[in-house]
Amino acid sequence: MKTKFNFLILGVVISFGLLITSCEEQPPPGLDQTNSKVADSSYLAPLEPKQDRMVVVEELTGVGCANCPKAARTLKTISEANDNRVLVAGIHPPSGGGFTEPLFGDSKYDFRLPEGDEIVNILGGIGPMPSASINRVSIGSGLIFDTDLGTWVNRITPMLAESTPVNISLSSTYNADNNKGELVAKITFTEEVIEDIFITAYILENDIEDYQKDGSDKILYNHQHVFRDAITSISGSSLNFTDKTAGTVIQKRIGFSPVIEGDNSWNVDNCEIIAFVHRSGDDKSVLHAQKIKLK
Repeated sequence: MKTKFNFLILGVVISFGLLITSCEEQPPPGLDQTNSKVADSSYLAPLEPKQDRMVVVEELTGVGCANCPKAARTLKTISEANDNRVLVAGIHPPSGGGFTEPLFGDSKYDFRLPEGDEIVNILGGIGPMPSASINRVSIGSGLIFDTDLGTWVNRITPMLAESTPVNISLSSTYNADNNKGELVAKITFTEEVIEDIFITAYILENDIEDYQKDGSDKILYNHQHVFRDAITSISGSSLNFTDKTAGTVIQKRIGFSPVIEGDNSWNVDNCEIIAFVHRSGDDKSVLHAQKIKLK
């Protein structure tokens, strides 16, 4: 009788263990588990009201570009007039030559990153500076970067009035003890999206004091939203591992390690993250974006 009772207990324990295992969240079908940098999950939730659309501007700029401060002021004015719904990433591409090279004898920092040229190449190549990719929308003839500062407000304003089929919610944590950060991006579909879409996330740093050409002057300048890193692939991380019907929520966990040593180390207190959902292929346009402080 005692032996039978022991087997009964063992059977209950095994069954309970199998029940716990079966209730654990399973990875989405088709998810590539080889990339430990990004963890994905998805689920269904009640429909949310649509967020106000944000516009992403990837601005090609450089410390040797005399007209670039004017472009930065133009974008700042447009954003402030629209509840700061214009998110700017200031990219200093190495292919910018004398426009982006540090000012000899003056510059403390070198803002150029190879990833800057990767972004430029994805968006169709570099042209005169300053120039701006506005929501990655083509201006014709395959061109995305727009050099006409006077047209920017007329292009951005209508985009802000458009609806978006996705909501984006972000949270960011940072552990100074091991210098590890994590961005959690929650993408909620407010209507069905059939096409392939991706999410890209940049780390930007504000309030960097260093020299800059401004017209005919060379001044100590307060650099804003300087592109410091992409914490997804430059081409974006796929959101296409599940059906993208209204009410679907996709959550991505993205780990990163800030650069806290060396000549171009970051001040993490001044860093923010922008994340944006976009198309790929011939149409690279951005559907929506959000930003959050790194810590």
